[in-house]
Amino acid sequence: MKKYMVILCVCMMGWASCADRLELSPANQITQEQIMELLASGDSSKIDIVLGGLASNLPYIWHRDLGGSDHRNNSPLGLMYYHSLQGYDIVIGENVTETFGYSCYAGRDQRTGLNIFNVPNWNLGWKCVAEANRLLDLLTDEITGDNKRLKTFKAQALTLRALAYNWLMENYREAYHSDGTGLMIYDKIGGTYKPYSTAGEVYDFIRQDLQIATGLFAEVQTGEEKDGYTLADYSDIDLGVANFVRARVSLLTGDYATTIASCSAIQAKYPDLIAPEYYGGKNSGTAASPEFEMETNAFLNFAHNPEIIWGFPNVVGNRNEVYTAWNVLSYSYGGSAGDYTRIVNTLYDQINAGDIRKSAFLDGNTRFENYMYESETSPTDRTVPAYSNLKFAASLGKNGSKANADLGTNDICYMRVSEVLLMKAEAQAKSGDEAGAKATLNTLLAARSVNDAALTADNYGGGAGSVLDQVKLQWRIEMWGENAAEYFNNKRWGIDVVRSESNSSHRETRTIPVSSMTLPIPDNELLYNPNVQ
Repeated sequence: MKKYMVILCVCMMGWASCADRLELSPANQITQEQIMELLASGDSSKIDIVLGGLASNLPYIWHRDLGGSDHRNNSPLGLMYYHSLQGYDIVIGENVTETFGYSCYAGRDQRTGLNIFNVPNWNLGWKCVAEANRLLDLLTDEITGDNKRLKTFKAQALTLRALAYNWLMENYREAYHSDGTGLMIYDKIGGTYKPYSTAGEVYDFIRQDLQIATGLFAEVQTGEEKDGYTLADYSDIDLGVANFVRARVSLLTGDYATTIASCSAIQAKYPDLIAPEYYGGKNSGTAASPEFEMETNAFLNFAHNPEIIWGFPNVVGNRNEVYTAWNVLSYSYGGSAGDYTRIVNTLYDQINAGDIRKSAFLDGNTRFENYMYESETSPTDRTVPAYSNLKFAASLGKNGSKANADLGTNDICYMRVSEVLLMKAEAQAKSGDEAGAKATLNTLLAARSVNDAALTADNYGGGAGSVLDQVKLQWRIEMWGENAAEYFNNKRWGIDVVRSESNSSHRETRTIPVSSMTLPIPDNELLYNPNVQ
């Protein structure tokens, strides 16, 4: 039976403008058989038309929002922000308000099968799986052959599918156990509803995708795709992205040798880390009238961030709304309501004085009183409180503009090298290589040392705790506020979030147990899939 790809082809590849070249009419009724015929022809220009649009769109399947009335609830940035607020290391402001994300921070039950916090996590994963499968259905071994562009497309689709399945498993299943319950495995578009596989079977499927993907990427050595890396395009899914996902999956499943190997491969390709002068926002104004330039903040401007493995430059509009919740100095969801994101004081106190990362937050005695947004003309009684994050701070856009629109345009990173070093160090520590774990941590700490501090795993915080304890501390400091790292780490490590007003700046006394870090399968799946009741 012919499968018509009408909407997809029209939207993604602009078939109308290509109809003459393809010699097909009408353009919006190109069938699966006609596509296969074009692929089999071996004509590289036609291959680019047929599959180039689909493949180039794959990264944006993950990155763009899923629609809906509130884009913050329907994008990976928003979902990761919600997850981040359910940890220990982040505090929202000082006011008791009910603004964006506060109910998540408060640890309230938002985890029903219909909840707006839960369902988009499910939809994001399966949308990526479906779109990856759509392309993979076309890229059979016979069609792919020795064509390097088709191999690249296939590797990208396999990597996205693996990323999506891992996202679903991390959200909807308990920390890995091979005999635990997994999810449905779909490797093609269409067909019947599938039952749950075991967690081991799902991760075997993910590992197979990544093994094939990394092998295909490694064969691509043309132009800027040398050795499978496309360093000229941050948003491309390339060998670096595939190795990153492979490292994460291997760490989750206890395959530490593969974690270390994958991280080492990335580290060899990306040897440089963020320079201290670009780590977070720096006040170029005064204490009374602070100014923070986006231009010089590596977390907002890729020009100063050599760590980027996968990200999206010059992000604007709906895909960037959550950034304003982190940016304490732009007129944002957090700022306009006074709910500035802050580091909890007990973690701040564990950051060494000679660590540049300490300057990424206001200290316990500093506040910006009567703070005025750049778009305002008269003083206010607004106060940016102690411990507010400056990691993502900017009051001036890349072009020095004070307009709020320019402050809503910045670069967004999903994968960077520091996280690779932390994955590697954790894998080394857990596999018994404490010397190796310390050496990996020392690479990170050397880049974060300022004022001749010469920080190492042995002297950081007086060298207290085991090597694994040191790794966990550096995870919390380095990845604060990024990609829900603390949330997923707590789940993997089996750590309940226990907040206490007696020893921290938290506004909510709350315990968020590990058991609540597993989302329930949404009601729609349970309603329509008879095999998962």
